[in-house]
Formats: sequence, structure tokens, C-alpha cells
Amino acid sequence: MQGNMGGNGIIFGVLREVRNRIYSYSNVDELRNEKDVPGLVKALGHTDIDVQYMAVEALGDLQDPAAISPLIHMLSEDQYSAVRWKSAEALAKIGKDSVGPLIVLLCHPDEDVRWKAAIALGEIGDVQAIDPLIGLLCDQDHYVKGRAAVALGMIGQPAVPPLIRALREGDGSLRWGAAIALGRIRDPRAIAPLVQAVGDKYENVRSEALASLKGMEDGNIDLFIHLLDEVGNEALQDYLTLAPAGEGPETPGFTDFLMSIDPDIRKRLVSALLGVGDPDLGPLINDLSGT
Repeated sequence: MQGNMGGNGIIFGVLREVRNRIYSYSNVDELRNEKDVPGLVKALGHTDIDVQYMAVEALGDLQDPAAISPLIHMLSEDQYSAVRWKSAEALAKIGKDSVGPLIVLLCHPDEDVRWKAAIALGEIGDVQAIDPLIGLLCDQDHYVKGRAAVALGMIGQPAVPPLIRALREGDGSLRWGAAIALGRIRDPRAIAPLVQAVGDKYENVRSEALASLKGMEDGNIDLFIHLLDEVGNEALQDYLTLAPAGEGPETPGFTDFLMSIDPDIRKRLVSALLGVGDPDLGPLINDLSGT
């Protein structure tokens, strides 16, 4: 008899928990419908992760700036990655008022927080985030750097000039990330610096520059890539693997490599580059033409 009572106690406990959960879920829906932001903020402290998740989602849908501070807390401090991600999404929905606090989180010690904040900033698309995101391309965590590049690609054309500067003047990490981001944006202004970056001393920068060029919607660049392939993948790979560290001035430049190509193919390369119509390609075209 005592055993049955114990079993019934467990069943009643489970039923009570189910009832409490159903009540909590319906309560969050009610708070959402009433646009009760303080009530939803209070629900963020519920012990049930599903209730937290629903409350975060509701706050994002309501887009009330009053929710920014508690959502930033959830993004930076909550133990559950799913809740942090939903918090980042909610902050992105709130928009421009979230930008400043999200930029602060780009320096958070947890890499999971940093990349989620970066993507939220990319979703918002505010130009204030461009320079901090470019700085994040030097993050110690490879995934964070990649998400920063994705976020810059999401911001789009306003990010192109500083990304071009990063590709030309930054360190290896900056150049790598900038090449990825420029490939995502596909702005014609990036063609010339990406062509030059194919001769970068670091293999990962070279490969991303080539990949980004292949994604450009430009017939002349298509021809340029085709002609490089025509030279032979083996020859190109030999060039790309020369002096991996590439620290010394003895590392062959991109122009030196192209000058070793058959003169007829070189003329066609010049023609293709002229078709791009970018004055920044002038020095390279002149070198290839022997002028």
C-alpha cells in the first residue's frame, strides 16, 4: 500500500509540474498579448528554460527598448546557449537602440557571446558597428573571426571602404576576414584589391581572395579566373605554396608570377583586367603589359 502511495506521489508530482508549465506558457502568451514588458522581463528569471525562451522571444517581437538591458544580461550571462541566441535575435529585432550595448559585448570573455553579438549587429546593419566588427576580425577565436566577417557582409556596401583598407593595410587576420566579407558583399569596388590579394603572402588570404573573386558578377573577372585556371592549377598551387611564412622580401609577388605566364595569355589577362574598368588596377596592368 505504501508503495502505491509512493507511485501515486510521483505521478501527482509529474502532473503538477505539467500543470505549472502549461500555466507558465499561457501566462507568457498573455503577457505578450497585453504587451506587458515588465511582466515579460520578470519571466526571464523563471526556472524553466522554455519559459525564459518564450519570454525572450516575446520581448523581441514587442521591440520595446526598455527590454534591452535585461536582454543584454540574458545574452551575456545566461547558461543556456539557445537562450543567449534567442536574446541576440531579440536585440536585433529591437534595432538601433541595441547597437551600443551589443558593441560592448564584442569584448566579452566568452567567445559564444562575442559571435552572437556580432551576428546581431550584422542583422541590425548600423554603420556604427563596422569598425568594431573589423577589429573583431583579429579575435583569437577562429569562429568569432568568421562570424565577424559574416556580420560585415550583412551590413553590406557601407562596410566596403574600411574593408578594402583592412585588406590592403591590415595584418594577416584582418586581410583574411576582409577578403571573406568583401566576397559576401560583391561590390565592384572590391575587385581590384581582391585581385592584388591573390598575391598575398598568406595562403588563407590568397584562397579567400580567389574565392571572393569567383563569386563576383563580372564577366571580365570570370575571364580572369578562367585564364588563371588555363595557366594550370598546378602552376598556381606552386605559387600559392611558396614560402608559407612569407616574411621576407624575397617572396615572389603576384605580378612576378603573372609575368612568368605565356605572353599570349598575359595579353588576354590584361584585356580582362582592362574590362573591369578600375583605375586601381592600373599599376598591375602596366606591369603585365611591360609598360
